[in-house]
Parts: sequence; C-alpha cells; structure tokens
Amino acid sequence: MDKIQLFCIPYAGGNAEAFDGLKKYLPQEIEITALDYAGHGARSQEDFYPTFDDMASDMARQLNGCLKPDYKTVIFGYSMGSVVAYEIIARGLVKAEVKRLFLAAHEAPGEYWSSVEYTKLDDLAFAHKLMEFGGFDKFQDRFLDNRHFRRMFFEPIRQDYRLIADYKRKHDIRPDIPVTFFYAPDDVSREDAVKWTSRFAAEPEYIEIGRNHFFIKEYPEELAGLIEERLKM
Repeated sequence: MDKIQLFCIPYAGGNAEAFDGLKKYLPQEIEITALDYAGHGARSQEDFYPTFDDMASDMARQLNGCLKPDYKTVIFGYSMGSVVAYEIIARGLVKAEVKRLFLAAHEAPGEYWSSVEYTKLDDLAFAHKLMEFGGFDKFQDRFLDNRHFRRMFFEPIRQDYRLIADYKRKHDIRPDIPVTFFYAPDDVSREDAVKWTSRFAAEPEYIEIGRNHFFIKEYPEELAGLIEERLKM
C-alpha cells in the first residue's frame, strides 16, 4: 500500500483532536494530518475568521504547508469540514493532486441548510439546540457564565455557525475526483445526501453509518475500516 497523507478538516466547533479516534484503527501507511481552524484547538489564541472564504483560504494554506513528498494526498472533511474541503478543491487551492475525497455529515453546498437558522437564536437557545445532536457532551445553563467555557467551547462553535451562514456558492465547478460520502439518516437524509452528486463530475459513493451527527465518535473503528478499504482499492 502506498504511503498516504490523510488531511482531516473538522466540524463546526471541532479541532484536530476530533480525529484521534480514527488514528487508533488506521494502518501506519495512512498518516493523519488533522488541521485546526483559527481560534480552535492548538490555535485557540488566534482570532476567528471574518468570513467563510477566509477560513477556506487559510485551511488551504495550512494544508499546503504540511504536504509531504512521496505521499499520496487524500482529504476527509467532516460536517462543516466537508464544505471547506469541497471549496478548496473546486477552487484549485490545493498544491497537490488529491487522489480521493471523503466527506461526511453535511448537506451539499448551495442547498438550504437548517443550521443557518441557528445563528438567529440567543446564546441559551443555541446551546440547547446543539445539545439535541450532541454538540456538547455535557451542558448546564450556568456554563454560559463561565468565561473559560465560553472561549474554549461555546464561542468557537458559535463563530463557525456564523461562517456557515456566511457561505455562498459562487461557482459551478464539478471536481473530477473519487468521492465517498458518509451520512447518518437521522442527521442528513438519503434524499439530501445524494444532492452532492451534482457537485462532482462522477457520482459519489454514499455510505450510511450510525444514526446521528457524531458517528465519528460512536463508530471510529467502522469508519476507519471503510476509509482503509477504499484507499487500498
């Protein structure tokens, strides 16, 4: 098996650690390079992005700065990271040939996203909405009065939803690349999942896994196995 560098782009509010579970189950030939958004994880002291385009451009710069020679480049975007991954490939921002793309847990670019409505909620209502699909493992209303909680956990995800609401599909580029899309039916329906088809030159492969949004946390071994199988093909 060729050496593969698997770049991972996280979900809203997430950071590079979101992909630690996958590392346990992937062979050493598949090296994960997980990225952090500004204001998240190892980059928590940096300012949040003004716009979605700023985020996409920064992710591309970060990815390009980590490219390893003699490794095949593969990208895995999860939830919001799926849209970021699609954009940086469609815009030709990656300075390497991307051999395969894995996407997960988000509706296709240019479609209506109910998550955009979350940006209109006040802080408490927004936090409770996130609780419904596992955005916070544990949450009590009083946490919003805690400065550390707000800066480390609440503000990053609130800012990311602002960026998603800011997103506008400004092109009709259909990248010619093999794509596998993972989805959970209680999160993204099959009907919504297959709308990704029109965003690529060839129809993606669609795989149902789990039931809820954070199947990456619940089924890391199964997800890793599916990724490994496709990279061996």
